[in-house]
Amino acid sequence: MKLIKENSGRPMKALIVDDDNINKKYLAEVLSPHADCHLASDGSEGLESFRRAFDQGEPFDVILMDIRMPGMDGHQAVESIRHFESENNINEADQVKVIMISSLDDPKNVSRAFFQGQATSYLTKPFNHEALIEELQKLNLID
Repeated sequence: MKLIKENSGRPMKALIVDDDNINKKYLAEVLSPHADCHLASDGSEGLESFRRAFDQGEPFDVILMDIRMPGMDGHQAVESIRHFESENNINEADQVKVIMISSLDDPKNVSRAFFQGQATSYLTKPFNHEALIEELQKLNLID
């Protein structure tokens, strides 16, 4: 059973953006009891999925974004998503929650994720599914 988002009447909607198919499959498996999961293979595809969902009136509640990907990386994608939200006058409380998921744990990447990209959270690979569930709970996305 999918968790119904409070006051929305619909299941939580998650976008997983990662160029590694094994990572995407793992994340979708962990999230599938809680959310309708959509997958993208790079930042450009993720940004397009985000825009399309917004235009259809069915925005994502959470995005799990890898950093290192070919083409548009995760930092660039999140910065573009936040720019899109700003252009569309989406207030901060209604912005999509972004969890950066990366093996990069150096201060430069973590700092960029939060200060330039305005990520909501950051998890370092490898992590177990309990850590992801706990992070979703902290963000009040699941009980």
